[in-house]
Parts: sequence; C-alpha cells; structure tokens
Amino acid sequence: MFDIVRKIGQAALLVSLIGVAAACGDMARPEDIPPMTPEEAQSAPTSQPTPTPPADVPVEIKAVPTATALPVEIVEPGSPVLPTDLAVEPAAPAEGAAPASPGSDAALAAAIADLTKQSGVPSDQITVVSVEPMEWPDASLGCPQEGMMYAQVITPGYLIVLEAQGQQYEYHTDQGTNVVLCQK
Repeated sequence: MFDIVRKIGQAALLVSLIGVAAACGDMARPEDIPPMTPEEAQSAPTSQPTPTPPADVPVEIKAVPTATALPVEIVEPGSPVLPTDLAVEPAAPAEGAAPASPGSDAALAAAIADLTKQSGVPSDQITVVSVEPMEWPDASLGCPQEGMMYAQVITPGYLIVLEAQGQQYEYHTDQGTNVVLCQK
C-alpha cells in the first residue's frame, strides 16, 4: 500500500513539474503579432456568437425513480368563487367642499392643475364640489382604459368632483398626485 501512495505522489510531482515548465515558456508579445491588412480586418470574425450544430454523440441518461409523498387528506373543491361587483363605495361621507383628510391636499391640487390644463379654465374659476376618500379596486383608480393592464391591488385615494363653467368633472386619484379624469 505504501508503494501505491509513493507512485501517486511521484505522478503528481511529475505533472506539477510539467505545468511549471509549460508556464515558463515563451509567451507571444503584441509586437510579435503581424498587423492585419484591410481585407483581413473585414473578414475577421465579430464578437457575435454563432450557433454550432449539436454533436451527434449518444448520451445515456439514467432516470432514478424517487418516491412521491401522496397527500393524506383529499380536499374536495367547495363552491366556485364568483366574481363580485367591483362597484366602488366611498370609505367615508364627504362634508361639503372641504378636503376629507389632510392627505388629500396633494391629490386635490393635482386634479385642479389637470383640469386647468385640459380645459384652459384658470384655477381660481374652478370650484371644489366634493372630496371623498375611496378604496379603488385596482390601480386603474376605478377608471380602466381599454387595452391597459393594472395591478390588482386595492388602491386608496380620493373621488374629487370639480366644477368649471357650469360643468362637473369627476377625478379619481391615489393618495399622491396620480389623477385620472374619469368620463363615464
């Protein structure tokens, strides 16, 4: 047994010496490489990968069967979940034209700025009819646009009704400055 270990050690030493000798050889220097002609440069390979055909080497794959734990209890499906009406209900009643909460100021300012931009009516001629806190059923703020996808998450915000030149405008907002003029 001692002879086997010695022979393995000698083989490892020999491989190491060959590796060191190979590393000490001449290395190509940039000045040793001849420059390319314009024709060679045009036909030089690019850095784009090229597909290589698969080798026709048979590969044996052995599947090892494993045990699969089966459920102890089988649960029968209950009644199907039916879609509910996504009608939006106010979270609390509004009191007059005053903002419902301190957080609605930014949303109200954004709605007034949007109406001024959309209609050209100066902001001092826009009347706040109501501001109601809402919980919108998704990120569309209760006013989905066709072809758009929205996060399906309850989104708190406000229903703001503004009036300008005798016409009322319904804005749906989040709790920040995202506003949607909802024309149903």
